[in-house]
Amino acid sequence: MRVFVISIMLIITNVLQSTYFQHFRIRGTIPNFYIMIIVSFALLRGSREGAIVGFFAGLIQDLYFGTSIGFYALLGMYTGYFCGKINKDFYRESFLLPLVMTIFSTFFYELTVYVFTYLIRGKLQFLYYLNNVILPEVVYTGIISIFVYQCIYYLNKKLELKEKKNRNLFK
Repeated sequence: MRVFVISIMLIITNVLQSTYFQHFRIRGTIPNFYIMIIVSFALLRGSREGAIVGFFAGLIQDLYFGTSIGFYALLGMYTGYFCGKINKDFYRESFLLPLVMTIFSTFFYELTVYVFTYLIRGKLQFLYYLNNVILPEVVYTGIISIFVYQCIYYLNKKLELKEKKNRNLFK
């Protein structure tokens, strides 16, 4: 059931990210819902599930938006893995850590994209990219992530209750 729900969530995110959310641009950027989903599941479920969700979210990005297959998948997998490493040490109902981790992950994600897509090709306009792409997206994604984490938190809570009920049924 969990795999099905996460798959549907990623497919809906892909459709909305490429169509509907384009109308909500602020300073030319839109929030990165993939990062919000990866960080939320990594914090709620651990590094293993965070890496898996990150890999498949990145793979979807590679297929639809990337120039090669594997770059976003690898980036999403590492993001999910490292964010999930602290899942045992935090209070799940707190919305501060997901906000901080989303901001940090978005900054890392966009910086990595800049290095591997622009800097390697010799485009050295880092301050322009930082001020016009990275920072607005970090702020925008961070603000929206508070609400997305709450939705994923409650969805995860319902899925865990259903899984617990099914486990007790078969004992």
